[in-house]
Amino acid sequence: MSDIHQTASSWTWIAGEIVPTAAASIGVLDRGFLYGESVFETLRTVERKALFLSDHLMRLRKSASLLGMTCDFDDGWMEQLIDQLLARIPAGEDAVVRITMTRGNRIGGRLEAEGCRSRWIVTATAMEPEKSRPPLHLVISKFRKAPPDVLDPAIKSGNFLSSILAREDAIGRGADDGILLSPEGILTETSCANLFWVRDGEVFTCSRELVLEGITRGCAIRLLESSGIEVIEGLFPELEIRSAQEAFLTSSVTGIVAVASIDGRDLTSDLESSITETLRTQYQQQILTASRGGVR
Repeated sequence: MSDIHQTASSWTWIAGEIVPTAAASIGVLDRGFLYGESVFETLRTVERKALFLSDHLMRLRKSASLLGMTCDFDDGWMEQLIDQLLARIPAGEDAVVRITMTRGNRIGGRLEAEGCRSRWIVTATAMEPEKSRPPLHLVISKFRKAPPDVLDPAIKSGNFLSSILAREDAIGRGADDGILLSPEGILTETSCANLFWVRDGEVFTCSRELVLEGITRGCAIRLLESSGIEVIEGLFPELEIRSAQEAFLTSSVTGIVAVASIDGRDLTSDLESSITETLRTQYQQQILTASRGGVR
């Protein structure tokens, strides 16, 4: 066996085979490559268990349905496939799993998708050892989030251009990420995470009509509400976050991450006694319970 097979920390299933991710490839006619016409899910694993897998697969099916893509797979097949990939990740290391479905190859140069056959690609990549993530510095992005009548936010698609532009803009301004506003100036989310903020003991976040319904977002809301903390979902203008004492982001890969500043204004809450830190601790306990209890 070659060195790349012995040392690879990322493996991909494609066309019925598992290969080192560096050796995986698709054809140049794939519509995901040509047009960004794909849907995907990204999730993390703990102790070789894919967390909240059933929730991710349900959302994947929804994304595909909204694009008119056929998503005919069995959950048990996907679980087994992911387990095969995770078996190749070094012992003791957690991983990030990405499940991608493209429309398949373009046929005869046509833009329409009639007759295309979907292509599946599943990748598992070892994560760096878990460590405390420092609070992030955010800015309000100059780029706007596409409105629902352009692209339904319930679709987790492979077209990430607006997110890339927002992230690069933020980094160029000395921040970690950007907050995207809607065309009407409503606070939505960052480049790839849901956004929450805290004011006077209440937690606020954008309603689902403008943002992706994140798996970790939903988990955070349930944990907060079970602790007696009200979570208010709505359409809030940029001004609303200017008086926040705390803010945090949620995503399946990074979990709960505190925000240190927004547009150069430091958030005032003491992190150790904050709602954010309490929630982060509760979430860590939740994912350990999920992994050890076999919740998928």
